[in-house]
Amino acid sequence: MVSPNVTITFLGGLGEVGRNSTCVEIDGKLLLIDFGVMFPDVTMPGVDVILPDTDWLQNRSQDLVGVIVTHGHEDHLGGVPHLLREFEVPLYGSELTMGLAQQKVIEARLEERTSFHVLSDGERLQIGPFDLEVLPITHSVPESLCVVLYTPQGVIVHTGDFKLDWDPIDGRMTDIERLKALRQEHGVRLLMADSTNADKPGWSPSESTIGDTLRELVPRWRDRRLIVSCFASHLHRVQQICDVAISEGRTIFPLGRSMVNNIRIAQELGILNLPHRSIDSIDRLGDYDPEAVCVICTGSQGETNAALSLLARDNHPDLSLSDDDVVLLSSHPIPGNELPVYRIINRLTRLGCEVVHDGHEHVHTTGHAQRDELRHLYEAILPEWYLPVEGEHRMLRRNADLAIEAGHPPKRTVVASDGDQVTIDDDGLRVSGHIAAPYRYVDGLLDDLSPELLEDRRKLGEGGFVHVTVVLGAAGELIGHPDISTLGWLDVERSVQVLAELEIEVTEAVNSALDAGEDIDTIERIIRRTTGRFVGNRTRRRPPISASVILTD
Repeated sequence: MVSPNVTITFLGGLGEVGRNSTCVEIDGKLLLIDFGVMFPDVTMPGVDVILPDTDWLQNRSQDLVGVIVTHGHEDHLGGVPHLLREFEVPLYGSELTMGLAQQKVIEARLEERTSFHVLSDGERLQIGPFDLEVLPITHSVPESLCVVLYTPQGVIVHTGDFKLDWDPIDGRMTDIERLKALRQEHGVRLLMADSTNADKPGWSPSESTIGDTLRELVPRWRDRRLIVSCFASHLHRVQQICDVAISEGRTIFPLGRSMVNNIRIAQELGILNLPHRSIDSIDRLGDYDPEAVCVICTGSQGETNAALSLLARDNHPDLSLSDDDVVLLSSHPIPGNELPVYRIINRLTRLGCEVVHDGHEHVHTTGHAQRDELRHLYEAILPEWYLPVEGEHRMLRRNADLAIEAGHPPKRTVVASDGDQVTIDDDGLRVSGHIAAPYRYVDGLLDDLSPELLEDRRKLGEGGFVHVTVVLGAAGELIGHPDISTLGWLDVERSVQVLAELEIEVTEAVNSALDAGEDIDTIERIIRRTTGRFVGNRTRRRPPISASVILTD
């Protein structure tokens, strides 16, 4: 008897760091694993976040039965409010992940479009035709989940983001024994594993080692104010920072909306052990001596409007920094964020702050498995098929190579890309199709910024723009001089002669066109062509150029 096929469609996360989303199809129904965002780089002016594209899902909206979120990071959870604007679908995840999701959904006023289902470690449940089990797995955010799907084509394991931390802060370890049991009981048909650190040798240090560093460093600054920046979702990191700071007699001041919200949620859920007497609001900071202060803030990745960026620009309404302050960045730049992060470090240094980061102290450890951990996981599961997920293409390829080095058959090791669809049937696994999976750009309330508009912004950023206006009289004659408006092309006050020469060329071109009896549309094209040629020849720039011809009575 032939078993039903299982098809997996990758909406994002295979070719970039971020916007992770995997769609599994069984019996015509769809289950999403994650729906995250990616943060823009310098080539994307004005963009807030980048989402997986949902065009393919639009025609399948009635088939979508749920979204299981593996953990509370933005690149896995952050796109959920955008998804809910288009689809009504229930959400599943650990208690913390659902708490963070609920905060986002409430802020977006979308509570009526979803429901929140809390999953316990080891729980097995049915969502439509999907029989699944969730296992504890360690990462840099608490309560991360590994998803196990029991399908007509065998067991599929999706790790989500993970590391193998044998000394986690909360004692919640990866259930490697259950993963081994899956191999022995059923065999694992397909393993999809995190690739982010697949090119880094060795084993990642435990999160608990950061506490050792903090206990050594913080006492050195007993007479100075301390500002620490980290991911708001790294609550184990926040716990260690708080423990050391409180032991040194400091009060904790959360700064940044997500830090304030996440600390509150984690306290309510009992995930963060922080006595209420040891935490205070930032607006009461002035009541404390510097040596009694520890500010924990957002912005460790150089985000423009996050708390640390505002502090570095001396533009935060509640706090100003000086040479009496120590700023500790308990983080490492996400690939692509290096320039914004080091720009902040330079600005903080100019303010006189002592800045400490992982370039010279062990104040951060990764949440992603390195090569020895990946191999350990692979050897525990020994899947029939191996498909790396979550990372740039070079990371996916290195992850695949690692499995092959461990003895996995190359023909059963698949490196896929965004938009690829793989089908598992009785004969094995094959790439069965491909859908469009473009970046979906979000800019404020513009929820689907076109690539063409983004390209226009790039051009404006590189060369400014030039607009030429000419006025024609009732008899079709040129009145006055052409008016040339420009922003970002050249310094008008210093380039009077260049503009005067452009006026002359445009005037001659317009008069020639009038003599030839050309219509208004043709004259506008001539003005644009003349201006573009002049600008290119004189300045070697190609800014956007527009023209207007105004007729007077």
